[in-house]
Amino acid sequence: MASLLSTSPGSLPSHEGDGDDNIISRLCGRQWKLNSDEEGQYKFFGPTSSLHLTESVSSSLLSSGYSHGMLEDATLDGIIDFDTHLHLLDIYWNYQHTILQVFDKEIFLDGLRTKQGKYFSKALLFAVYACAARISDRPGLRAMVVPSQDDPSHNEPYLVSIAAGLVNEELQRPRVTTIQALLLLSVIYCSLSKDTKGWISTGVACSLAIDFGLHKSGDNLASAQLSNRDLKVRQITYWGCLLFDRFWAKYLGRPVSLRAEDLELELCRPLGPDATWDTKIAFAWVSLLLVVGNISDALNRVKCSPETLQALDEQLQNWYNNLDAELRYGQSAPPSVILLHMEYYSSKIHLYRPTANFGASLATTEAQDRISRSICIANAENVASATADYSNIYGDLSTMSGIGLHMIATATTILIANIAEKRSVDTSRQMRALQTCIRGLCELEKTYIVARRVRRIIRLILSLCHVDVSCAPQAFEQTVRTTGASSREDGLDLFSGLEDPGSLTEDFSFPHNATDMAGMVTETMSFWSEEIPAPSSYREYDLMFNLGSAFNYT
Repeated sequence: MASLLSTSPGSLPSHEGDGDDNIISRLCGRQWKLNSDEEGQYKFFGPTSSLHLTESVSSSLLSSGYSHGMLEDATLDGIIDFDTHLHLLDIYWNYQHTILQVFDKEIFLDGLRTKQGKYFSKALLFAVYACAARISDRPGLRAMVVPSQDDPSHNEPYLVSIAAGLVNEELQRPRVTTIQALLLLSVIYCSLSKDTKGWISTGVACSLAIDFGLHKSGDNLASAQLSNRDLKVRQITYWGCLLFDRFWAKYLGRPVSLRAEDLELELCRPLGPDATWDTKIAFAWVSLLLVVGNISDALNRVKCSPETLQALDEQLQNWYNNLDAELRYGQSAPPSVILLHMEYYSSKIHLYRPTANFGASLATTEAQDRISRSICIANAENVASATADYSNIYGDLSTMSGIGLHMIATATTILIANIAEKRSVDTSRQMRALQTCIRGLCELEKTYIVARRVRRIIRLILSLCHVDVSCAPQAFEQTVRTTGASSREDGLDLFSGLEDPGSLTEDFSFPHNATDMAGMVTETMSFWSEEIPAPSSYREYDLMFNLGSAFNYT
C-alpha cells in the first residue's frame, strides 16, 4: 500500500512501446487516445475516460463505407456561376484568408478541384462565398450577405442562410470542415450584429476541436494514424480556433474558452526556415492572440497585480521584437499585415487603459497615470495611421476584415476622452487621428452593419463630450487625405507606415527608427506601483461602458 501511495500520478508507468496494442493496455492505459469511428473521423479521449474502449472496439467491428465525396445536395450548384466563383475566391484570398486563417489554401483548392476529400465540403465553400460576398464591389452579390438597412425581422440574408443550412446538415456528421465553416460563419454573424449567435458558433467550433483532439500534437496521441497532411490541417484549424476564441473574448470582454496549456503551445512552436508566408502570418496571428488572451484573462480578474501587467507588456514587446522580417510594417503592406499591427496597437491600449485613469480629476492623477495615458494616446494614433494607410492603399475600408472595427472604435474612444479632458496643449494631431477613425467607421458601414450602430454611439459620445470634429462624415475623406498630405510635408508622418508601434517621443510623432519600448517600461517601474482595481470600477471611466456597449446587439 505504501508503495502505491508513493507513486505520484505523473510517474505512473506507461505501456507505450510494449509492442502491439493489447486489451490490458486498452482497459487500463493512461494515454490520450484518438479513435477513428465508422466514418473515419477521429475522436479524442483523455486518460479519465472509458469511452475510448467502447469507441475503439465498435469501430474495429464496423467496416467504413463512408465516402468523403461531395455528399450534399447538388441542387445548389447553379447558385454561384463560375465567373462569380472566381471573383469571390479572389476576394477571399486577398482580403480575408491570411487574417483569420482557418484552413490550408492548397488542400482546400485540391478538394475543390476533385470535389472530394475529407478536408473540403460544400458547407465550407459557401461559408467562404459568404465571407467574400460581404466585401464584394458588386452590389448584387454584397446584398446577398449585407442588407441595405438594419433588418428588424432578423432574417438571415440569402447566402448566409444557405451557408448556415449546409453547416447545420454537416453537424449531423461533423468533420474538420465543420469547424472551419462555423468559424467563418461567426464572422458573418458578427458583421450582422448577431454577436450571441457568432459567439456560440465559435464555441461549438472550439468544442468540436477538442472532440477531434486538435489541441494535442500527433506525438502525444496513441493509436493515431495521422499523415503529414492530416497534421498540417489539424494545426492550422486549431490555430484558427485559438484566434477566434481570443478575438471573441476581447470583443465581448469574456473569458477565453480554450486554455493554452503546454502541450497546446507545442502547436505554436517557432517555425522552420522553409515556412511559407501563409504559415508565417498564421503563426504571427496566433502567437499575438495568445498574449491577447492572457491580457483578457488578467483584466477580467478581481485584481491584477502590477507584476502581471508588466509581464504582459513584456510578452507583447517580445512578440513584436521576434516578428518575422517579412511581416514588419512597411509601405504597401498586405491587409493582413496592417491588421496584425493594428491588433498589436489596440492590445497596448487595452493593457494600459486601466492605469490611465481617464475621467479622473487632474489632482488625483500620478506620474504612472500620465505614462499610461501617453501610451494609450500614442497607440490610438497608431491605429488611426494604419487605418489611413489601409484606405490609401486599398481605396477605402470596405474590404477590411471586421475585426478592424473593434480596434478603430477602441482608438476612437481614447482620442475622444483625451480631447474632451483638454489635458494636452495642442490636440490638433489627435483631432486629425479622430477624424481618420470616424471616416474609417463610415467606410466600414458599407460591408459591416454593426459599424452603423457604433457610429451612432460615437456621434452621441461626441455630442455629450462637446467634441467638435469640425466636419461632417461625408467630408472626412477629402479632409483626411488633404491633412495626410500636409502631415507628410510637415514631417508629422501621421499617415505613413509605422516602424515602431507604440513608441513614445516627445511630440508623439512616429519615427522610422524603433524605440526600445521594453527599455522604457523598465525605466518606469514605479508606473506599476499599485494594484489595479476590478474592471467594474475602472470601467466607470470608459465612455463606451457609460453609454451602453455598441457591440453587444444579439
